[in-house]
Order: sequence, then C-alpha cells, then structure tokens
Amino acid sequence: MKNNIFLIIFFLFSNFAYSSFPIIQDPNEDTYKIVGYILGFFMLIFGVIIAYAYNNKTLIKYAWRGFMTVLLAFILITAIRFVLYFIGADDIPHGF
Repeated sequence: MKNNIFLIIFFLFSNFAYSSFPIIQDPNEDTYKIVGYILGFFMLIFGVIIAYAYNNKTLIKYAWRGFMTVLLAFILITAIRFVLYFIGADDIPHGF
C-alpha cells in the first residue's frame, strides 16, 4: 500500500517539474511569421533573399512559404488556362 501511495505522489510531482520550467519563446515570433510570409508573397525570391539576410529561421521559413504560395498559384492558373485553351466548346457534350 505504501508503494502505491509513493508512486502516486511521485507521478504527481514529476508533472509539476514540467510546468515549473516553461520554454520561453520569442514574443516576436508571430511578427516574424507575418513579415516573412508577406516578404515571400509580394517580393518573391528577393523577399526570400532578404529573409536570409536577417538570419532568422522563422522569417526564412515563412518567406519560403509565401514564395511557394505564389508559385503554386501561378502553376494552377497556368494549368487551368492551358486546359481551357485546348478544350473548345465543341468538345463538351451537350445534354444526355
């Protein structure tokens, strides 16, 4: 019985150790995410290069995400235009 009580107390206090030492995050991390995404989205590869100049991992990561968003949107729009150009109105069946 004493062993069970000892184990219960041990596991209760071991959980407090994790909450006693929180990992401190950078308070500006959300700002780096937004600025990085905007850099990559609007300035394309030049925004990614600027992010590398700041040497911040979060800024670089989100600059790449913004750049990839523009790149994927361009590929998607180009593919849709390609399909619509080569499929004319005569190729679409009318009715059943």
